[in-house]
Amino acid sequence: MTDSEAMLRRQAQWQKDRRSLSWPEKIRMAERVRESAERLRDRPGPARTPPPSGPARRPYLPTGDALSSESRP
Repeated sequence: MTDSEAMLRRQAQWQKDRRSLSWPEKIRMAERVRESAERLRDRPGPARTPPPSGPARRPYLPTGDALSSESRP
């Protein structure tokens, strides 16, 4: 079993276990996750890279003409 397969199996089991929890326990879990995320965001660390400005470049995708045998070298 690969690492990704093991991770997917653990995630599926976690989801099944979580589904069986009561609503109060689900809310407590969500509150703990929110608190942890806030602590991680507040931690000093490397500066975040700002998103690139301007329009995003699209990758070149050849069209039907570019794929025809006539246009190949």
